[in-house]
Amino acid sequence: VTKEDFQTFDYILCMDESNLRDLKRKSNQIKDCKAKIELLGTYDPQKQLIIEDPYYGSEKDFETVYQQCVRCCKAFLEKDH
Repeated sequence: VTKEDFQTFDYILCMDESNLRDLKRKSNQIKDCKAKIELLGTYDPQKQLIIEDPYYGSEKDFETVYQQCVRCCKAFLEKDH
């Protein structure tokens, strides 16, 4: 995520609290930050707020994360912003 991303995009969506904390800290250093920084899981209709990194998990874990991301993205895009 670049300095310009914070100034260009309306939203920057992240997966977990660590990402959220890091992005918010970085955004505080950016003049004219217009991006709203949120957890992607905020939009999950199944209310799974955190999207866990499946890297050390099984193939099933990757599928679970994929399905969660699809649900969240669909809900985000359907939301009236």
